[in-house]
Parts: sequence; structure tokens; C-alpha cells
Amino acid sequence: MANQLYNEQMQNSFNSQLNSFKNNPFEFLARKRGINIPQQFANDPHGAVQYMLNNNQMSQDQLNMLMQRAQQMGFKF
Repeated sequence: MANQLYNEQMQNSFNSQLNSFKNNPFEFLARKRGINIPQQFANDPHGAVQYMLNNNQMSQDQLNMLMQRAQQMGFKF
């Protein structure tokens, strides 16, 4: 029973974080991950990713891993 409760709490936490990210990805990254992306990229996801790559806030390997996981979750690029 405790394991089921733990799994439900973990799922609720994941869903909450995912919704927070969907609602405002830039605030989520700044608040939760300490990543600062200039406001000029608020509506430019490709520019934001390029900014993070150029400023060593994310590596190409990390980007590849994130894209792979997103595709596994059903996102299309």
C-alpha cells in the first residue's frame, strides 16, 4: 500500500512540474533549474535552445537526450 501511495505522489509531482513547464517554460527553467534565458526568446524555442547551447547552459548531448525523451512521450518535432 505504501508503494502505491509513493507512486501516486511521484506521478502527481511529475504532472505538476510538467504543467508548470507547459504554462511558462522560461519561468520553470529559471526557478527550478537556475537557467536564465533572456526575455527576447520567450516566443522563440529554437532561439532559446541555441542561446543555452552557446552559453554552455546545455550540452548537445543533453539536448539530444531531452529530444529523445520528449519523442518517447509523444512530442513531435
